[in-house]
Amino acid sequence: MKGCSVLLGGLLAIATSVAFAADPDFKDYTVTPVFTGPHHELLPQADSNATINQARAQALKGKVNFAGHYILHRLGCGGSAMCGEVLDVRTGEVVGGLPNAYDGTTLSLASQPDSRLLIVSGIAADTEEDAQGNELEIRYRTRYYEFVNNEFRLLTYQDL
Repeated sequence: MKGCSVLLGGLLAIATSVAFAADPDFKDYTVTPVFTGPHHELLPQADSNATINQARAQALKGKVNFAGHYILHRLGCGGSAMCGEVLDVRTGEVVGGLPNAYDGTTLSLASQPDSRLLIVSGIAADTEEDAQGNELEIRYRTRYYEFVNNEFRLLTYQDL
């Protein structure tokens, strides 16, 4: 009977640790080195306008803030929606964008220069899907993405 109690206690501990697994952490997605050389000028963008290109060029003058050699910056994308883009400081290219537009009053981005992890909190402007392709209800949530091959891969999310 005592052995059964120990076994049940062990199973409960494992189940609890899985249920309360830690959120992804920046240190688990590190990249090295962080680029410190001169930044390339913005390459011409065919589907853009002067105002957006000026914002991109200005962002490229800043410090690397994401995944080793990228600058993640926010820009308005219509109405009160905010979008985000990833600029490569080594090439001057716009290499990607956030998977969605977000309500500009709720959007929060967390990144680090030496990590591929991006944490996005806020209300999505459009329909979202979970990692299995199931449609999610529009609501405030925190999403954890890994940036791989110039694309954001959803790791997990939390509804708040």
